[in-house]
Amino acid sequence: MIQVETIVIGGGPAGSAVACGLARYGHDVMLIERTATSQHKVCGEFLSVETQLLLRRLGVDPLALGAVPVDEVALYSSRRSVTSALPFHGLSLSRYRLDAALLRHAHFSGARLHRDVTVKTARPDGSGWLVVCDNGHTVSCRNLVLATGKLGLRGIDDTRDGSQVGLKMHLRPTPDIRRALEGRVELYFLEASYIGLELVEDGIANLCMVLPGKVMSQFGSGWPALRNHVAAALPALAERLADAEPLWDKPKAVACPSGGHLHRERNTAAYRVGDRLAHIPPFTGDGLAIALGSAALAVAHIREGLSPDVYLAAARKLTAGPIRLASIVSCLAGHRISRNLMFAAATRGPGLIGSIVRRTRLTRAMDGLDPAVLPAPPLVSP
Repeated sequence: MIQVETIVIGGGPAGSAVACGLARYGHDVMLIERTATSQHKVCGEFLSVETQLLLRRLGVDPLALGAVPVDEVALYSSRRSVTSALPFHGLSLSRYRLDAALLRHAHFSGARLHRDVTVKTARPDGSGWLVVCDNGHTVSCRNLVLATGKLGLRGIDDTRDGSQVGLKMHLRPTPDIRRALEGRVELYFLEASYIGLELVEDGIANLCMVLPGKVMSQFGSGWPALRNHVAAALPALAERLADAEPLWDKPKAVACPSGGHLHRERNTAAYRVGDRLAHIPPFTGDGLAIALGSAALAVAHIREGLSPDVYLAAARKLTAGPIRLASIVSCLAGHRISRNLMFAAATRGPGLIGSIVRRTRLTRAMDGLDPAVLPAPPLVSP
């Protein structure tokens, strides 16, 4: 049997950040990732100012990885549109490139990285955990960090709504459309659905959306049917997608909750980070900030020997406010009458969009975060 101090299950941004932070403080930490190579993940791929801060504290420079600037947001319905400057300088970078960089940093920081390994079960064992892997190894640890994204884990899963489907397609737009998208993120709203479009590195456009599962079942998972569905309802988006080259055979897909979700169950004895802790409606672009912010909190609490319940209370304080407001906005935007009223208000009050953007960020909660919570800059660059 293998013994380690901490096991982190999941090598996305949250899991890699926890492993990186703990390893730099000398903790014996094992990071288990089920994929053998980097993968494209369903994600809006927007880096808010908080995300950028947390990445740089981990030693990852998004600009060096090819991130592109995003300074403007444009909102669309089937008939209306409104544009506003963002109250900060955003960036956009594919998860494929970001996740690979974070995993490298975790490994070079001293974490034991195990790829192409799937955890079959995890169960409490005395004052710690036993983790059984599909490679035949059983690992004993004192601390367990659950960072499996939207995927649950047998033995310690929680109950959450999965009625929505998140979809993502990378496209190569025409030169004219690429120039039109430079420096902005576009959000399109439909009944119980929303779609984001922005450039990432190398001139690629990321189209990411959340649709009800029942709508998705009507036209299947193929790209032509999905493109036709959204283009028929949104003329402005149809123009963006015209002649764009899809880079994959079909969109990436994952089940996700409707609205927001925040884990509240106590006495699980595991530290939940990222999407296993909380889900914020993706149109906010703050999912990565929650992933990295919760990771920083988990590192601080594990270092101090504080229990998962104490950590959970701090994590809820960090995330509850933005998730609550974002869920309200998501609900209003998903219905035609309230959506039209929101667009009318945003048109007459130019500061409304910026106000909502600021209030759905982690900024206020992070202002009170002890700087010691954030991992120190790297001592060794991979």
